Amino acid sequence: MCDIHESHKFSHSRGRHMVAAARHDAILRELELRGSLRISQLAGRMGVSAMTLRRDLAELEERGLLVRAHGGAVSNAVAQQQASAGERSGSPVRRPVATIGMVTPSASYYFPQVIRGASDAARELNCRLVLGTTNYSEREELRQAERLIAGGVDGLMITPRSGLVEGTELHALLVDAPIPVVLVERSVDERHAGRLESVRSDHAYGAELAVRHLVDRGHRRIALAAREAATTTGLTDGYERSMARAGLGDEAFRWRLPDPKVGTDSTIDALEAFLEECGRREVTAALMLGDVDSMAFADLAVERGIRIPEDFSLVAYDDEFSAYAAVPLTAVAPPKHDLGDAALRLCFDRIRQREGAGHAVTRMALLPTLIERESTRQIAS
Repeated sequence: MCDIHESHKFSHSRGRHMVAAARHDAILRELELRGSLRISQLAGRMGVSAMTLRRDLAELEERGLLVRAHGGAVSNAVAQQQASAGERSGSPVRRPVATIGMVTPSASYYFPQVIRGASDAARELNCRLVLGTTNYSEREELRQAERLIAGGVDGLMITPRSGLVEGTELHALLVDAPIPVVLVERSVDERHAGRLESVRSDHAYGAELAVRHLVDRGHRRIALAAREAATTTGLTDGYERSMARAGLGDEAFRWRLPDPKVGTDSTIDALEAFLEECGRREVTAALMLGDVDSMAFADLAVERGIRIPEDFSLVAYDDEFSAYAAVPLTAVAPPKHDLGDAALRLCFDRIRQREGAGHAVTRMALLPTLIERESTRQIAS
């Protein structure tokens, strides 16, 4: 099983004064990653002489761990040799072939499934995943990224709080990083250096799914309610586009929910105001960002004598625990596990590429799905 460690609990043995064991580890890791190596290139990266590296290769060949070739060496089924050596010694060892850092805003909502997807992919690819969380702090984002890069990770996956802003310290750090960088669940502005890559959910498509679902059930006055978040822009674009396509652009109604203040009733007050405005505008359905707000809104509506879904249909966005609402909520589910899986595989592919090899910059958008439950229904004609 791939271990996930806090970023400050690891280090790499690199540099000019590497001991023999550290050099051997680096050589075998290079072979497992790339299948072959050239002495002239690896000696420079490791900061050792070509003569020292030749002696290392000769020793590892004697141990049956590689085969020397002209100017370097090639892999000799490294994984199988390690397994055999482990069986003889009674202590099987499988050396991680790469260490990949991952920085997420949270490990308690939305991102646990993203982390699990990355962890599952890392386990399959024999990588070490190193996790840092930021609690949506821009200062902590920079600190975690700096620590991981300085610590020697081979690649970095990171989710900035509200996207990567040009001109910030984090932007400069990531653009100039000497390792592959993949943004997770964030898009990349075209003005940014072209080598930055990303894997994200297509939230605009997710909003379109929700609106089409409600329109197909006869709803014409459909609202969108959301707090300011990285997801909100995509939701708004998809909502307005799909309402216009359905000929309902004039009926579009967006409501901005304020950020909640701990220990106050501001959330309930905002949801009550939204519910009242929906009644005034004769809105019959809504898409709401976040399971917590969606569930609280549904409970409030029922308390006011509004039946869900008979009087009002509701679609939640995120689907963390929408199924456990008093009335199980129809929800749009971003592909969170697949997001983490795809991001780690992309980062690993970039690590494996030979130095100087060109590649097309990848900016991948994964499509959410809609899960129909009990909070939406066909309305009477």
